[in-house]
Amino acid sequence: MSSGTRTFLWMGVLSVVTLALGAIRELVIARDLQASGAADLFFRGLVVVGACRNFGTSLFRARWVPVGPGVSARALLWRERGLFAVVTLVAISALYAIAGSDWREPTVAVFAVGAVLAICGAAVRALAERAGFEKRAFVLEWALPVGTIIGAVTIGRGALGPAVGITAGLAVGVVALVPKIVFGSASGQSLGKAADALGRTKWLLIDTLAYVNLGLLDAALSKHIFDEGGYALLNYGWLFVNAALAVPTAAATVVALRLSSEGTVEAHRKLRRWALVAGAVVGAGVLAVWAGLAWAPVATEINKAAGWAMAERIRPVVLYAAPFAALRLANTVGRQFVVVSDPKRLLPWDFAGLAGRAAVLVIGVRYVGIVASPLGVAFAELVQLGAWVRTPSQSRQSVV
Repeated sequence: MSSGTRTFLWMGVLSVVTLALGAIRELVIARDLQASGAADLFFRGLVVVGACRNFGTSLFRARWVPVGPGVSARALLWRERGLFAVVTLVAISALYAIAGSDWREPTVAVFAVGAVLAICGAAVRALAERAGFEKRAFVLEWALPVGTIIGAVTIGRGALGPAVGITAGLAVGVVALVPKIVFGSASGQSLGKAADALGRTKWLLIDTLAYVNLGLLDAALSKHIFDEGGYALLNYGWLFVNAALAVPTAAATVVALRLSSEGTVEAHRKLRRWALVAGAVVGAGVLAVWAGLAWAPVATEINKAAGWAMAERIRPVVLYAAPFAALRLANTVGRQFVVVSDPKRLLPWDFAGLAGRAAVLVIGVRYVGIVASPLGVAFAELVQLGAWVRTPSQSRQSVV
């Protein structure tokens, strides 16, 4: 069995634990906050923290995994100190902008600390995966839901308790990884030819913000297009979907980046095959979750745990999110070839998808309600296929 296959299987197995913890977290939040204004505030903050994690992890994976294990982790972190400062400033500004009239709430200040820790955690996780410690990186994945559950149960007070729990979980995860990943890595080596990979920052920054963090659009518009509690209801559905996506995405990204580093046409063809299989599997998985929510024994237990008819109300979101999930994982695998070789080529597809997604969301919400959100992101993912499905020579001729 190849090392890439072993990595994928191990990370897939560990996803079962992550999925279980995520489900428990959602039920705890749903029971305490239900579909309320406090729940909306919590999920706005959670989306920003999640965006920091997704943005940072995607960016640093793309920049550091192809570099290889020989360069010191401390050297890479020091090289990125300016980038850390900029991303942190943007993240905190976005959090307070999205919070709107609720910006004075203590919950928002707690989430600001969480955003900083999320960026640090993303960097440490990318370094762990680069060094071959993929399993150790799951400390961060598990600390988040466990912290949220503990904060909700012990502190409560609406959105504040879960926010404190998430922030504490991030802190624990970062502290647990830093000694081994940062200070236990090789030191003293020059960046050398790694500078070529590190010189693509501006294009990766734009691509990662425009493509990876589409959830920020919903958060920014939520006060204007959703009724009170509607954004929370949407997120209860989304978090079931994202739980199914989270770890397969991590495994697929790491394996795809390593394969993409070969830069050959054959590597591109392998990625296309991986993308097809990965998309089909995760799409079927989300449909299985939707079917499970319709099965009376499962729905009854979920509703009992949540304290309200949660299963029935989130089923449409999960169903309409299945195409998005399949396309997102397929794109996650396939587009890594372009991320490694020429990320600038991704930008036209990024912005075309983002513009179309915004139009579907704003117009569609009037007719189909909150399911316009999964329909919109599915459209964005469909557009993104154009960035990588053709062979490298064909892509260079057809993408400006």
